[in-house]
Amino acid sequence: MSTAGCLLGTILLERVVKFQGRFYPSLDQRTYLPAIPFFHRLFTEKVSATLPCGIGYSPSKARFSSLVFAALLHPLFFILMGTALNYPMVLMAYGIASVARTFWTGSSNFYIASTPKKPLGVSLGWWCIGSFSAPLVCQTLLAKGIPWRRFYLGSLVLSVIALILIIFNFRPTRNEFQKDRKAALDAIQFTSGTLSSGTGTMVALQSSQQEKILDVSVSRLDAPSPPNTLRRALSMPYQWAFIVFIFIYGGSETVFSGYIVDYLLSERNFNSNTVGYVSSGFWGGMGIGRILWGYYCTGTLFIHAFTRGVAFSMTMLIWFVDSTTENALSSAVIGLVYGPIFAGTLGLCNDVLPSEVHMVSMAILSAASSVGSAILPFVAGLIADEDGMRVFCYVTVSQTVAMFSLWILFPASPPVRVSGPA
Repeated sequence: MSTAGCLLGTILLERVVKFQGRFYPSLDQRTYLPAIPFFHRLFTEKVSATLPCGIGYSPSKARFSSLVFAALLHPLFFILMGTALNYPMVLMAYGIASVARTFWTGSSNFYIASTPKKPLGVSLGWWCIGSFSAPLVCQTLLAKGIPWRRFYLGSLVLSVIALILIIFNFRPTRNEFQKDRKAALDAIQFTSGTLSSGTGTMVALQSSQQEKILDVSVSRLDAPSPPNTLRRALSMPYQWAFIVFIFIYGGSETVFSGYIVDYLLSERNFNSNTVGYVSSGFWGGMGIGRILWGYYCTGTLFIHAFTRGVAFSMTMLIWFVDSTTENALSSAVIGLVYGPIFAGTLGLCNDVLPSEVHMVSMAILSAASSVGSAILPFVAGLIADEDGMRVFCYVTVSQTVAMFSLWILFPASPPVRVSGPA
C-alpha cells in the first residue's frame, strides 16, 4: 500500500499543485483558495460582478497549499493506526501516509533545491534523524508497558507542531503575492494580445518569465493547454536512468536496515538485547552523512564514487569478518556513506533535466525509491527463506556493485540541459 500510495501521489502531484496555485491576478488581495468562481463569490470581498478575464499561477501559493494539504492528510495515518481494528485499516493508513509524504517531499524538496544554498542534504538528514529517533522512543514506551497504539495517537502532537511550522514558514508573504500577481498579469496581457492578433497560437515567453510563471491560462476557448510535465519527464532517457539507480538504492537501503538484525542474530550470534541498536546506528549514520553532505559537499562525481566504494568495503568486512563489534561499526559507516546518495542523485538529476520538470522528477524518484524499498526486500526475503540469512551479504554486495556501476556512467559534470525528450 505504501508503494501504491506513492505512485498515486506522484500521478496526482502535478495536477493538484497546479490547481492549488490558481488565482485571479485582478484581485488586489491574497486568498488561499484556488481560483474557483464559487469560492470567490462566497469568501472574497470587493469582487466585481464580471469575473476576471484570466487565471494566473502562484508558485508560493501552490507550495503553501500543497504542504498544508499534506500536513492535514498525514495525521489520518496516526489516527487509523491508533484505532485500527483490522488489517485493511492498517493498509489504508499506510496508503494515506504515502500520498501525504509524496506531496510533502515533492513540494519541499523542489523548493529547497531551488534556493541558493540548496541545503537538500540537510533537510533529508533531519528526516533520517527522525527515523533514528522514532524507534528508540517507541521502544522506550513499550518497555514501560505503554500500549503501542498510544505511540501513534501521541504522534498527533507532532503533526500539530508540523502544521504550525509550515504555516509560519511557508505562508505566502505580501511581496511574494505582488510578485506573482504582476508576473501573471503581464503574461495574461501578453497572451491576450497574441491571441487577439489572429495568430491563434501563443508566442513562447522568455526563459526568465517561464521560470516565474509555470502555468497561466486565459478564459479563451482557443488558448493552448499547458504541457504535461509528468509525461515530458517520463519521455527523457536520463530520467529513466535515474529511476533505475534510485530503485536499486531504495531497495538496498531497506534490505540492509531491515535484515542486518536478522543476519547478526542468525550468523553472528549477536546479543538479542542490544542488536536493535545496530539498525539505529545505521539510520543515525545516514542522518549525519546527509547533514555533512548538505553543508560541505562539492558535488563531484569522485565523492559519489568514493562513498559507494566505502559502502562496498564495509559490506565485504561484514561478510568476511566474524566480529560483532566490527559488524556494528561497519553498519554505522554504511549508513554514513549511504546518506549522501539520495540527495546527491536528486541534485544531479536537477542539473541534467530542465527546470520545468524538477518537481515532478523528484517526486518520480521518491516513488521509484519506495517501489525499490518494497520489491527488492521482498525478493531478498524469498531468497533468505530458501537459503538462510547467509545470502544477506550476497544480496547487499551485488546491489552495491550495481549502484557503483550505474553511477560511473552518469556525466562527471552537469551537461547542457536537455529541453525535451533526448
